[in-house]
Amino acid sequence: VGTLFFSFIQLTKTLLYTFISIMQVVHMIRIAVCDDENVIVNQIEHIISEVCKRESIPVNIDVFYSGRELKRQVTSGTKYDIIFLDIQMKGGDGITAAENIRKVDDNVLLIYVSGYDKYMMELFRLDVFGFIKKPIDEEILTKTFLETYQRVCSKMVYFTFSYKHEEYKILCKEILYFESNARKVTIYTQNGEHYTFNGKLSEIEQKMSDGKIPFLRVHQSYLVNYYLIRSRTKIEITLVNGKKLPISEERQKYFNQQYSHLLGGEINV
Repeated sequence: VGTLFFSFIQLTKTLLYTFISIMQVVHMIRIAVCDDENVIVNQIEHIISEVCKRESIPVNIDVFYSGRELKRQVTSGTKYDIIFLDIQMKGGDGITAAENIRKVDDNVLLIYVSGYDKYMMELFRLDVFGFIKKPIDEEILTKTFLETYQRVCSKMVYFTFSYKHEEYKILCKEILYFESNARKVTIYTQNGEHYTFNGKLSEIEQKMSDGKIPFLRVHQSYLVNYYLIRSRTKIEITLVNGKKLPISEERQKYFNQQYSHLLGGEINV
């Protein structure tokens, strides 16, 4: 009995730890700093780290010393929320790096760092969020970073979770739906992948409500991406991949109100 009780306590702690980790990293910000000047890289990393510590913002910062290094990392699948990028570098310039990054990631927010103004027109073409002039002014960098962080949070571009001490990051627009089964939640994506972790669907629903992509609760077990609903009846929805999910009787009225509001009118089924 003692052994079983101890195992139960350990399992409870593990589940609690995993669940807390999920909630803590939902707004984890992942940043890349790319500059061939060691002093600039260290300065940006230090200022951002101090701001995040002061504002209680969970952050992960990777540093690169050439555009080619950064490009390799991003094209290999690493997703960043914000990239601070020097324009002129010996190991591949920042504009070419940004062009390659944009081919694989439309959502990352780019902030250029440079001592030159002559590239400003080029930056508009690459949908750059901000520009910081060298030498770095701490107040300007802090203000720009906090504005960028607010944009990341408001867009809720990624859903991030932890499972078995690994962090996962998935584009919200790629998520078809969340399915809850007991203490497990499974994410199903458009490309056919699925990920399972420990959590509560009600907590995920609350977190997703902060983002720009609406997720609707059609059933106790399902939270669905509104944009990926192809059709609906009174009792079920059909997703863009043909998957059908039931609308529970107690949620039909509220779901219909939410769906009609998002559609732009009062439409009854």
